[in-house]
Amino acid sequence: MLARALSYAWRVPATGFAFCVLGIGGLVLALTAFPLIAASARDDLVRERRGQAVIRVSFRAYLLMLRALGVIRFEVIGRERLAGCRGALIIANHPTLLDVVLLMSLVPNAQCVVKHQLWHSRFLGPIVRAAGYIRNDLEPDAFIERCRHTLGAGSNLIIFPEGTRSVPGQPARIRRGFANVALLVPADLQIVRISCDPITLSKGSPWYDIPERRALFRVMIDDFVATADFMRYGSRALGARRLATYLEARFALRQ
Repeated sequence: MLARALSYAWRVPATGFAFCVLGIGGLVLALTAFPLIAASARDDLVRERRGQAVIRVSFRAYLLMLRALGVIRFEVIGRERLAGCRGALIIANHPTLLDVVLLMSLVPNAQCVVKHQLWHSRFLGPIVRAAGYIRNDLEPDAFIERCRHTLGAGSNLIIFPEGTRSVPGQPARIRRGFANVALLVPADLQIVRISCDPITLSKGSPWYDIPERRALFRVMIDDFVATADFMRYGSRALGARRLATYLEARFALRQ
């Protein structure tokens, strides 16, 4: 009991420190590394790949810091499956605030869809633009074409098909719009299941509301799904509905 109490007393300020590091680190990168990348590479693809590499290394270092501070534990199952991913949609559930950090640290040549407000941010704008991320406010045809171009260039596109962090204790609810995108592009899917026990940094939870014991984040690199299997139903609407149902069932499985 004493050890648990001391651990909790340490993890509260350590978690606050970690959030400060995340914010300050993003600012430093936006003011230093990414302007250099933008100035040193004229080719869009080269610039994007360099930006993605910087983000991946930075997030790996951040996770190692979290583990060293005793804030969290994490493990990855099936990491080798990601090594061969090229031009795939990385589809993951979204239980916590750290899911983006976990995936961006693991997925090679990773791009993602970001809120359009970030595109114009003074500090984060240079990062998302240099990495080639896709704005979520594009017109539907332009959005599909941007996804198709990204995947065709060999980059992997991370998408959380729930659209937001899930509510603890409730099953995943997949937005059918994502499934339509997957079939329209089209692109094969690499499913990733993320769990956190005990849950922390969930939707509506403040950063300081941490569990009594250190949380274990587990990332399971799951099935690789060919979208062709869902394009044989005669209509895209039916295929999208079947794909959404399939993903909800996969995310409902215990790890």
